Amino acid sequence: MKSDAAHVVRISGGRHRVEVFAVDGSAVRVEGAADVSEVDGRFTISNVAGRLAVFVDTGVDLVIGTTSGRIAVTGRVGHLAIVTESGRVDVDRASSVDIRSETSRVEVGAVTGTCRIRSTSGRVEVRSCCRADIAGDSGRIELHKVTGEVDAHSVSGRIELSMEAANDIRAETVTGRIEVSLPSGSLAFQPPESALGTLRPPGCDCTVIARSTTGRVVVTSR
Repeated sequence: MKSDAAHVVRISGGRHRVEVFAVDGSAVRVEGAADVSEVDGRFTISNVAGRLAVFVDTGVDLVIGTTSGRIAVTGRVGHLAIVTESGRVDVDRASSVDIRSETSRVEVGAVTGTCRIRSTSGRVEVRSCCRADIAGDSGRIELHKVTGEVDAHSVSGRIELSMEAANDIRAETVTGRIEVSLPSGSLAFQPPESALGTLRPPGCDCTVIARSTTGRVVVTSR
């Protein structure tokens, strides 16, 4: 099924696999059994029966919800919001992402804005982003080429952060190791527990607060 150009596409995939392809100039096209409705450029795709493929124009905002189906977004989209209970999540490129998952592995490529992810369990990996706000109970967190501020929190997962620019970091875990890699020549202010909230001294490029109850914390400048 083909439809006119969209501003926002909402997909309710249930237990089925959902694949979205962002292609320059594409109208909304749906391959698979589903109901499609549209009001003023806002599309809703629901009652999905089986694997679903949706083609949209580059830069379209997406909202995707599933219970247990895998979600894959290929190409560049705008704001992307995903809620799923289980099933792997793969995202190619987006302006910003907000992903909520229970037991999914989440892999995100390039995000030009804020990357916000909540995962109860399952590994989270982001290859590049601006600001990052990541939290999980268990599962490894890996963030690469980050240019903005970072908040990363886990209960029992390892946290690895590779910064493309010197920016403030707060990383906390109970039982996992924390590794922070800053750009070459960066001078980080690492306040002790008793001095949290202290203003960053002149000459320091960023503030790094990294805490692990039982794991090792390593902050380096590459």
